[in-house]
Amino acid sequence: MPTLNALDPTPQQIKDFLAHKKAGEPVFMLNLLKFKDKATYKDGEDISGREAYGRYATAFGKMVKEAGVDGGAIFGGSANAWLIGEGEGEWDAVAIFRYPDAATMFKMVSSDDYRKIHKHRRAGLAGQLLISCDNSGVF
Repeated sequence: MPTLNALDPTPQQIKDFLAHKKAGEPVFMLNLLKFKDKATYKDGEDISGREAYGRYATAFGKMVKEAGVDGGAIFGGSANAWLIGEGEGEWDAVAIFRYPDAATMFKMVSSDDYRKIHKHRRAGLAGQLLISCDNSGVF
């Protein structure tokens, strides 16, 4: 089954995410990120997609902290070598961000403050997979 890098969730994905049986528990969002080679700002600013996304990530982390949300970045790094499976080049970076619950996450990305920084995300990302995970202790 092929994966689909996308920039935004579908209405059904939002509905399913908020109604998931573990939506009231801590959410660990696994982000698989694919950056544009060159960011696409309306003013034509000449920077990489990775740099534009970095602006977004920094501003988003600050926004979450200032909102007093119990959560934040758990991990972030570049995708390097593939050991199992195929997909090299499909994603450039991986991040995990923790939220206290699904509703808080959705509230953060639906806020007016978020709309102000979203331009950096859109300018820098070619697409992503965003997977909601729990902390059920597989390992």
